[in-house]
Amino acid sequence: MSEINTLAFVKMFLHLAKYPELAVNGVLLSTRTDSTKDEVDSASYLNFVDCIPLFHGVLSLSPMLEIALSQIDAYCSTRNLTIAGYYHANENFSDTNPNLTAARIMEKVRENNPNAALIMIDNTLVDLDDGSRFYNVFLWNDKAWKNTNDSHIVGDESRLCALSLLKRNQHRQLVDFDNHLDSISNDWRNPHIQNELQSIPF
Repeated sequence: MSEINTLAFVKMFLHLAKYPELAVNGVLLSTRTDSTKDEVDSASYLNFVDCIPLFHGVLSLSPMLEIALSQIDAYCSTRNLTIAGYYHANENFSDTNPNLTAARIMEKVRENNPNAALIMIDNTLVDLDDGSRFYNVFLWNDKAWKNTNDSHIVGDESRLCALSLLKRNQHRQLVDFDNHLDSISNDWRNPHIQNELQSIPF
């Protein structure tokens, strides 16, 4: 089972909204577990608590990805977090299947977290008109990626919060790692999104 909180859901949605014509990707963070019992539990439950948008346009493996993952790992180590998921939106509107880039990046993510989830964006659902899910969730099982949508939970308020921030044009303020590489003053942690969520009256 997996669950995504409002902050992670909204940041992923705003990343897609900022670059609707491009391929985009990013990672999802969950709380790190250390004990043997927690490790067993984490194999069947992932709770995504934050999202770090990575790139738009060119998503292939590169030194920039290595730099991004290194900085994110350092960030996670100070907050008891771990990279537990990866999301990927293909440039082709109707393409929802993992491609070679997604598979290779997931190999790197799974090196540190073998239970990590792959989230493939369905571009036809990103407007959120027909529900709160705009992606499919996959877990690695029996040497293949298996759809686990039925065991993934999205909070009722996440869709409303995402649409609220979209109406405030907060997608234009979202910073991914590409933006950070353009200018280090651009904060890929996007702390302003949390502040905006706290101002929503529900």
